[in-house]
Amino acid sequence: MSEMHDIHDIHEIDEAEVSEEQRAIDQITHILLHALTEDGIGEQLEHAKSQQEVYKLLQTLPYFKLTFEEFQLGIQALRQQQEEIHQG
Repeated sequence: MSEMHDIHDIHEIDEAEVSEEQRAIDQITHILLHALTEDGIGEQLEHAKSQQEVYKLLQTLPYFKLTFEEFQLGIQALRQQQEEIHQG
C-alpha cells in the first residue's frame, strides 16, 4: 500500500513540474505575441529573413528580455497552437 502512495506522490510532482513548465511557456508566448504585434514592428518583421533577424528586432523593445532559446521555444509553441486551431 505504501508503494502505491509513493507512486502517487511522484505523479503529483510530475504534474507540478509540467504545469510550471506550461506557465513558463504561456508567459513566453504572451510576451512574444505582445512584441510581434507591437506598432511599427510588423513592417520591419516582414523584411526579416531568419529567426535571428526577428529576435534582434524584438530586442529593440524595452520589455523584450527573452533569451534566444526562450524566443525559439515561444515560436514553436505558437506554431503548435496555430496547428491545433486549424486541425480543430
